[in-house]
Amino acid sequence: MRRPNLSRFTPDWLFTYTGVMLMTGILVNWGTGFTNFAHSLTLPSMELDLGISHTRAGFVITMMAMVRMGSTLISGTLAPRYGSRFIIGVGTVGSGGAMILLGFAQTYPLVLLAAGLMGMGSGTALTPMMGLLSRWFRSSDRGLAAGLAATGGSFAFIFAGLIVPWLVGRDADDGWRHAWFFFGAIAVSIGSVSLVFVRERPVGSQQQDRGTGPEPEPGRAAWPMAAYKNPMIWLITFLAFTSGWSQNIFTSFFGVYLSQENGVSLTTVGQLVILIGVLSVASGVLWGRISDRFSRGQAFFYSFLLQGLAFISMAVLPGMGIFIISAILLGFTLRATYTVCAASAGDYVAVQFSAAAFGLMAVGAGLGSAISPTVGGAIADNLNMSWSFAAAAIFSGVGMAGSLLLIKHTQSLKVLQPTPTD
Repeated sequence: MRRPNLSRFTPDWLFTYTGVMLMTGILVNWGTGFTNFAHSLTLPSMELDLGISHTRAGFVITMMAMVRMGSTLISGTLAPRYGSRFIIGVGTVGSGGAMILLGFAQTYPLVLLAAGLMGMGSGTALTPMMGLLSRWFRSSDRGLAAGLAATGGSFAFIFAGLIVPWLVGRDADDGWRHAWFFFGAIAVSIGSVSLVFVRERPVGSQQQDRGTGPEPEPGRAAWPMAAYKNPMIWLITFLAFTSGWSQNIFTSFFGVYLSQENGVSLTTVGQLVILIGVLSVASGVLWGRISDRFSRGQAFFYSFLLQGLAFISMAVLPGMGIFIISAILLGFTLRATYTVCAASAGDYVAVQFSAAAFGLMAVGAGLGSAISPTVGGAIADNLNMSWSFAAAAIFSGVGMAGSLLLIKHTQSLKVLQPTPTD
């Protein structure tokens, strides 16, 4: 009896070391993803335990995002020159250690310190990891690869939705601390694994169609100035800024908005978070494939459109039905910008500089993420949190406008592309 030829139904890279690299990328996204996606459930308990306002709670997220912004730029610049493996491993382990420190924190300054270290570790790990994947995949598969890697962040969202309500239900005072201990242990373990399995570049047959030319050894590589001079990288960085602004208002205050201002139980909020996380597992792959098949600009535009609808609905028509619909829309788009940015990092610069390009995009996202929680918290303290979500919707609209510029540029490149002759 003939055995089925699996290669006909699976990608050619699945059973090579490229598949191992992708799995490592998923794990790194999972371990560091708690720094982005667990706060929506732990902040309500932390605010009550430490007696802090929405504004001060928002500044915790701002501190983390500000430090992450610097670490992404530094790690994206150093990775092409000195290699990525050690940077990724140490960053992931460091983010896990910072989560454990947050669980021990008894004072607001120590919370801020832990948040800053979480930002440093996650930014240091994710930027070279996502940039490194561009070396291992063809340009036509980079959106798919980035989407699959981004599912790790979705797993973090799902785990937070499962673990935090359960732990808080068992111990209302310290349950949020126990959650961070658990998340930190996962991240430290994943960081140790990545130190073993991460490789810098494909070899042999896996190297075909993966880059734009021969790559120098890491120690002799040039500084990636081309990534910082390309106007399209800056446009995508601006789109990342608008996404970071709007999404971090959501991830920071979703739980607070539903539980404290609309009377929804933390268990129900956790179920909605699980729904968002489950849907976002497929969303990264979906938007990555859309960006591969159509264009990066169209993927940006439609994801911003759906997110904007979710934010404005939550602001104008708060209610359980709207919360469920908004959770579905946000689940389908939560990893869209992250995925499309990672996919486009190798589109406009030499592939060995993709980590630097993604690092610059991550700085844009980090700047938006740093500003919006504090601004959103201040808006909530002085008006109400509905206005905070309205501000998120406005920036989604700005992102749609920027996406149209990217679409126009892509179409102009197609017009200028020379037609092959017979």
